[in-house]
Amino acid sequence: MDDIWLAPIGEPLDLVVTAGLPPVPLPDQCHVEQLIWHGDPLTDPLRAHVTARSTDTVTLRIGAAGRIVADVRIRRGPARTPRPHALLDPHPEPGVAYTRLFPVTKDVTTDHVPDAEPVLSTPSMIAFMEDTAADILRARFAPSTASLGTWIGVRHTGPARTGQTVTVTAVLAETRGRRYLFDVRATVDGHEIGAGQVAQTLISVAR
Repeated sequence: MDDIWLAPIGEPLDLVVTAGLPPVPLPDQCHVEQLIWHGDPLTDPLRAHVTARSTDTVTLRIGAAGRIVADVRIRRGPARTPRPHALLDPHPEPGVAYTRLFPVTKDVTTDHVPDAEPVLSTPSMIAFMEDTAADILRARFAPSTASLGTWIGVRHTGPARTGQTVTVTAVLAETRGRRYLFDVRATVDGHEIGAGQVAQTLISVAR
């Protein structure tokens, strides 16, 4: 698999795996830096091609029957060890959760679909999710610490109408140094309207 650094971008790789098997055998001295799963089940043989490449990374797109199943970024060398920091006190452990309620008001709904009832917009739902995730960190900020949203992978699957209340839960899934990855879920009256992951990265704002 070392030839993924030589394969033309967009050309299918000589790699076919069946459902239930790992989609990408890793080259020697490499590791998966990021996996974005697009939600489709593994029901067909999978194929891969290179979509981007740098000196140290290759991004592969995994597809099945014309659908995008996942994007995988592979990096040369061992997984990087997160650098310790003092931007939080105390440091949260994976599994820490927080839930907030958000009323659906006119200013967070769609207004661009003619003759359609306004519903919660996707950017607004994502903002709710990011804000809830950030609250887990805000309660632990050391002086001069702030956080920024640095990655989003969310599906919007159902409506929320004006006057309803959206319940958003964020659960810390993984920590990599100053980067914190959260599983997020939004529901209305117990029905899921969106789910996925968001990442927050800590910064120091000391002058």
